[in-house]
Amino acid sequence: MRWMDFLTVEAIQPSLQARDSDTLLQELAGLLAPEAGMTQHLLAYHLRERERLGSTVMEGGVAIPHCRVGGVRRIVTCLGIHRAGLAFGGPEHGRMHLFVGMATPPDTAGLHLGVLSRIAALLHSATLRDALLRTTTADEAHSLLAQAEATLHPYPAHPTHRDILHR
Repeated sequence: MRWMDFLTVEAIQPSLQARDSDTLLQELAGLLAPEAGMTQHLLAYHLRERERLGSTVMEGGVAIPHCRVGGVRRIVTCLGIHRAGLAFGGPEHGRMHLFVGMATPPDTAGLHLGVLSRIAALLHSATLRDALLRTTTADEAHSLLAQAEATLHPYPAHPTHRDILHR
């Protein structure tokens, strides 16, 4: 599977404005809501609850707040870039600049973990993280991620709902 099968250009915000963790999760939830089929408020609540269970901070200034929620139509992800960085997680984590939000239906545990793993593998690259921080538009960030993913491991595309319906 590819991360890009679950990330649309519309779900990328190259300039997050949040000044605290709660507002940041609200921003991510707003990016996820249209494709998830759930309200921003409800998604933000679930992201906060999951974050309370344990920090989703990774190395290199990356955090991947995620949740599994009944009512979410399909796996959806978003990417937010916080130029100034934001304290997220514990003080030992420092400032985060790249935030990937993810919401999945509860019955997709294996796929959920696979997508998380794919995201982590891509964002493990300091070169890619630095390049993302230099992007200025959602299209530019999406294109950069698509190129990086194609070179990491060329997985076949995960069929979308539209692909399945048109077979």
